[in-house]
This record gives sequence, structure tokens and C-alpha cells, in this order.
Amino acid sequence: METPFLEMKGVRHSYGPLRVLDIPLFSLAKGECLVIFGPNGSGKSTWLRIASLLERPGRGRVFYRGEEVSGKTALNVRRRFVLLLQRPYLFRGNVEKNVLFGLKVRGTPKPEMLRRLDRAARMFSLGPLLNRDARKLSGGEAQRVNLARAFILEPDILFLDEPFSALDAPTREDLIVELKRVLKETGQTTVFVTHHRDEAAFLATRVAILVGGRVLQAGETERVFASPANDEVARLVGHATLLKGTVEERRGDLLVIAHAGLRILAAGEAREGSEVLLFLRPEDVLLARRKFESSIRNWFEGRVVEISPGDRLVLVSLDCGFLLKARLTRAAVDELGLRVGETAWAGIKAASLRALPAGVENGD
Repeated sequence: METPFLEMKGVRHSYGPLRVLDIPLFSLAKGECLVIFGPNGSGKSTWLRIASLLERPGRGRVFYRGEEVSGKTALNVRRRFVLLLQRPYLFRGNVEKNVLFGLKVRGTPKPEMLRRLDRAARMFSLGPLLNRDARKLSGGEAQRVNLARAFILEPDILFLDEPFSALDAPTREDLIVELKRVLKETGQTTVFVTHHRDEAAFLATRVAILVGGRVLQAGETERVFASPANDEVARLVGHATLLKGTVEERRGDLLVIAHAGLRILAAGEAREGSEVLLFLRPEDVLLARRKFESSIRNWFEGRVVEISPGDRLVLVSLDCGFLLKARLTRAAVDELGLRVGETAWAGIKAASLRALPAGVENGD
């Protein structure tokens, strides 16, 4: 079994009487982009400071390449990492001087500096900006410079603390796409902290859901988003519709679940008569102006109550006797001609629905 690149064991951290982090065991593999996803105040930034060795945990140990990081080795290991905070701090001078700053501090030979500068400038399309005053850049331009300044150092691990949260939606979307491309090209090991669901889903190769300083679920991104471990994770990973129902019967591999006079087919393991929560992901909801014959087993007629444009997709809310949300492209919304107050049909395949035991307690 390959040794983890970075590992945290028995880490607990408090500020006064308030415990903000409790991580029994967690590891980071080389080359992955781990996204720490959770609401504000969940302990994400504390995790980042401890993992990047800026702060020592109250209890527990941090390992780098299988070796425990001690007080004697922490500084040398820390120099192998780069941490970017929410807002870039740019020095006086032009963009080129800012991007090269870290290499100059490390005494990198000039030919190597120029080679890396050329690569970083191409990565983040900085060529036209290199001679610009760094303090007169737009927010998006400044963050691209900040990213280039990090990547030019070729760190073992790059830590990013919500770097796009202060940007407007179009700029944030462009930078997320750009960062995704660069991570794929370079294989840079990355830990990315965010409370934005779309950022987590788009960037992560693995995601950890952090709430109240504890990991509620971790794993491959699609598995966590498609199969949340409990209702709290389900609420966090999407604009999910959660319905409480009762299992009436098992029909082959599916459960027949009663909810408010409806009979809904869903996947899951539960006994007849037991209460379950149905997790309906907006990405799995198909909208149509009329119900039509297909493999879709669940259809709900509803009235459109809200249409909310997002960064890349549109969130449509329908009153179907319960609030159901669907995520569509702008083109699909325009093609359907959806308007608030009009009726539409929402279809969901049974295999796309997951029945969770109702009242399950949150755990690691």
C-alpha cells in the first residue's frame, strides 16, 4: 500500500472551550485534488492551517511522506508547501516581479527562473500582463497572478483557502475552469477549501464533507454527491429535495415509498413499514411540458415557483405538493419556455433516487 503524501492522526483542536476540529484519521494521496467542503464555521480553515503546518494541533500528529512532522522538521517541510488565502496580496512593482518573488527569495538561478516564468505565464495567460502594475489589476487578474506565483514554486502540496470567494460569478467560473485545466496538466497535489457546492463538484477528485469540525463523509466526488451518508450531507451537497416516506413494499430491486398520497419508486435497503428519507438531486430531475412514455418511473406535475440563474446552470423550483428543484442549462430552460406560474412535469428515474433511513445519526 502506497504511503500517504500527507496524513493526520488523532487531530483535535480547540480555541478556548470550543472544539473546532476532531479528525481521527485522514490522508492525502500524491496527485489528487482534495476538496474540503462545508458551511461557514465548520472548521475548514483550521484544518488547512494545521495540514499546511502553519498551526500546531492541540492534540494529534501530522505525517509527511510517512514521517511524523516534529518541531525540528516542521519549518523544512513547511517550505515544501504553498498556501494561498482568499485575497491575493501583491507587492509593489509589475506582475513579472510578483510572480518571480518566491524564486528570488529561494535564490533560484536566473535561467531556471526565466524557464519557470515562461511556463507559469502560459499556464495562466499572463503574457500581456507581465509589465503591468500589479496593484492596478482587476480581482480576477490579481488572482491569476497569485495562482501563477504559487505554481511557479512547484510545491509538493498547494493549499487553497476559498481563493475565488470574493470574485463575481463569471470571473469565478472562468478561474475554476482554468485551475481545473492546470491541475490536470501538472498533476499538482492540491487541498482546496470551499463552501461553494459547484466548486467542490467541479474540482475535486476526492471530497471531504466537514461539519462542526468532523468529517461526515469522504470519498470520490461522484459517490459522495450521488450517495450521501445521511440527511445532513444530502442537504449540503446540493439543492436536494428531501422527502420523508414509508416503505410500502419491495418491487424487485426497488422500494415503493408512500409520501403524501404519492407512490415513489427508489433504490435502497429498508424494511416494509420503515420510514426513509428520499434524496432527490436536482441534476437527476428531467423537466418537460408534457409527460411522455419513457423508462422514467416517477413523474410529478407541478407549478414553477422560481427560476434562479447560477454560475453555469439554472435552478428551477416547482411546487409539486412538495418543493422540487431541477438543474438545467440555460438553453434547456429557453427551449422549454418555462415561466414562473406555469405548469411542467418533472421526471426522475427510480435508479436516481436513494432512500436513506430516516433519523440516521451523523457520524464520521
